[in-house]
Amino acid sequence: MKSLTKKAWWLVTSTWAVLIFNLSRAPYSSASSARSISKILDWLSISILPRNLDLLNNLLRKSSHLTEYAVLAVFLYTSLKPVGDPSWSRKAALWALLASGSYSLTDEFHQLFVPGRHASLFDCLIDTAGACLGLFVLSNAIVVLRRKQAGMLPQNHTGFS
Repeated sequence: MKSLTKKAWWLVTSTWAVLIFNLSRAPYSSASSARSISKILDWLSISILPRNLDLLNNLLRKSSHLTEYAVLAVFLYTSLKPVGDPSWSRKAALWALLASGSYSLTDEFHQLFVPGRHASLFDCLIDTAGACLGLFVLSNAIVVLRRKQAGMLPQNHTGFS
């Protein structure tokens, strides 16, 4: 399979950033996601106390922050990394982390102007932690793949043992 070109990676990264921005709009507010979770639980015939619904909603929303910025950091890293260099690039990782954290700040700033939403530095912290996590997983995946290619690991090794 032929790898994506640099322009294609930047297009993927930009599209993901736009998706994050759009998820910051009012239709995806905390109240909206709580209603959706409640409907799904009702459909599954699962009853839950209101305080547990709030906890579940909060957990899912914060997990979403973590995940969306983990993906953004991986896309940014891939867009910034020198073409054709199979090794880990600390410089690209640092820039990807800085860009992800900065984008998180702008996203929270944007939410100041969206009715029903609020800005949270705690969310920025979660977003940045997600970016770190994404880069950590990627760097370990690169190490495992390089070891496999060098014949240092059995072919069925997953890297998680």
